[in-house]
Amino acid sequence: MGEILAMMRPRHISWRAAACSAALMLLVVGGCSNAIDTLGLGGNVAAPEPQLISPERLRVSLPSRDAQAVLGPVSRNGGVTVWQTLDGISLSFRDGVLIETRGLGDDLMSSDAAGTVAMLRGRMGGDYYPQIRTYLDGEQRTAIRSFMCRRAATDDSVRIDETCVSTNETVTNSYWLNSAGSVIRSRQWVGPDIEYMETEHVLH
Repeated sequence: MGEILAMMRPRHISWRAAACSAALMLLVVGGCSNAIDTLGLGGNVAAPEPQLISPERLRVSLPSRDAQAVLGPVSRNGGVTVWQTLDGISLSFRDGVLIETRGLGDDLMSSDAAGTVAMLRGRMGGDYYPQIRTYLDGEQRTAIRSFMCRRAATDDSVRIDETCVSTNETVTNSYWLNSAGSVIRSRQWVGPDIEYMETEHVLH
């Protein structure tokens, strides 16, 4: 299990990091016992390790944050695989297409991957298909982003590019497939704050 690394976030401070900072300030100012009583942290609390379902691993990097991690699979259902780090960050993919993130901050709450999956299987040709993404804004309200996507031309025989256009944004996702048609590597746009995520399946 030790090869699963905690996601590093040097350029982004999450609410969890802010809470930890506040706890440290309480320890310095009011003393250890007072802080523990105030925060209700009495006793020994250990974060549960992910219960992995296979030896597969997914190497993930977020170039905009200089962050990377190796995740293990914790569940698989109906084509959706959930990968998780030791510190609880999780990523969900439908047949290799990112549909959810949790624990990154500015998370992708959901994404309709049906059109992209069909395109990767050669069912869309050059036709456009919709992609609806949901996020939480700063006030914890659902924000919706709508895209129209289509397969883009590429000279790479093993890479498939997808261009998605909204009213104020154009993004390009790239997928590398193996001989069985499964996504083994990708570069996918997560959202305006995280930007792109790069993934690669690696041997354990």
